[in-house]
Order: sequence, then C-alpha cells, then structure tokens
Amino acid sequence: MTKRKETLLLNIIENSGNIKKLLRENLSYKDISELVNKLVQDELLTYVDEKIVLTEKGKIHLTDNKHLLKETNKENWIQPENKSRIKKHERNFIYLPNQTELDF
Repeated sequence: MTKRKETLLLNIIENSGNIKKLLRENLSYKDISELVNKLVQDELLTYVDEKIVLTEKGKIHLTDNKHLLKETNKENWIQPENKSRIKKHERNFIYLPNQTELDF
C-alpha cells in the first residue's frame, strides 16, 4: 500500500472519520482490513477496549506525513462524470422523438 493510503487511514482513525475516502481511493473492504492489519504489525495502531487507536509511533507517523493528505493537483479535485455524456450531433441534425414514447 502507498504511504498516502496508510496516512489517510491513520487520519480517519484519529478523527473517528468515515472510510468513504478510502473507498474513493479504489480500496476494497478487504484491502482496508489488510491495511489495518499491516499497520497493527508495524505498531502504528493497537487495539484498546475493542477499539482501534493510534500508538505514539502512529501519531508521529501521521504528523510527519500530513502533507500527503491534501490533494494539490486541481485537476483531481472534481472528477469528470462521463457516463451521462451524449455523442455530438451534426449542426443541422433535427431530433424527432418516437411518438409512442411521448406521455402528453
């Protein structure tokens, strides 16, 4: 896993956030659980009273890598939505709807 995804998970756990950000990073639930297990093995996370919390080493790692959380490329701020695009028609194209599909 990348350092950005690890830092993002540490930030979510620290702030009791939502994992939707990780899902937007194209991680599956299985990948997230594997990442949590890896961070526990690296002693960045630990279980306390059935909760996952950051260790001191995890807090230091999070503060050192906070700069990875912010997306600086403005092109990635808003993703284009291509599934609703329609093909371009010629300039003199006239659209005639199917008469059976009209409701009025």
